[in-house]
Amino acid sequence: MEINLLFFLTVIPAIILYGIAKSGLGGSMTLISVPLMTIVMPLNQALGIILPILIFLDFIAVYKYRKEFDLGTLKLMVPFAAVGILIGSFTFSYLSEELLKFIIGLMGFLFAGHYFFFKKDKEIKLEKNIFKGGICSIVAGFTSFCVHAGGTPTSLYLLPLRMKKELYVGTRIFFFTFVNLIKLPLYINLSMANFDSFKQSAILFPVALLGILIGYRLLKIIEEKLFYNILYALIFLTSTKLLYDFLI
Repeated sequence: MEINLLFFLTVIPAIILYGIAKSGLGGSMTLISVPLMTIVMPLNQALGIILPILIFLDFIAVYKYRKEFDLGTLKLMVPFAAVGILIGSFTFSYLSEELLKFIIGLMGFLFAGHYFFFKKDKEIKLEKNIFKGGICSIVAGFTSFCVHAGGTPTSLYLLPLRMKKELYVGTRIFFFTFVNLIKLPLYINLSMANFDSFKQSAILFPVALLGILIGYRLLKIIEEKLFYNILYALIFLTSTKLLYDFLI
């Protein structure tokens, strides 16, 4: 991993975004992180470096939100996500990064577009649904394994539940903690993570910590309605960008 100007313009912002997202301010903003890192390194290498950083951030975030999560939602989502992760591990070598990002972009675009342009009552709270939760969790596990981009499918299920802000953030954090821990041995088995990638991850830990501190600060000053509108807006913008990149 060569440290030069291009590294600082791509890898550093990508890792900071992961830190901000892990604070609870919206995982969909990280859709740009993997593409940024692939400017200076292969996809496999980028994924292998990012995963230990995500786990490091997960442990910090879990401690902060250790009392604020919905156990019932986690019991529904985590097993299905594990299925998606296994599917991802078996099919990873057959799928292109562009196709995966297109699928994520299409899902997010339709989801956020419906919220902003067609949904009349944006405050309505939907009930938990095992079918929708299962499908979204499988997709989240799959896309998380392939491109560390499970945030949008997860939001498809969690956001309409209209949880209290802190409960939403905590549930999401615990979910991805389990997801990333399940991914780790599979990454090692596929040689996507190894001793060299772990060393590179360790070098970037302080950058990730900076991102999570920025995110916590921002989260404190954002009121709940604005918080949800920001999340939907981030999903819409990043998804539109992914679709644009695929089509041109």
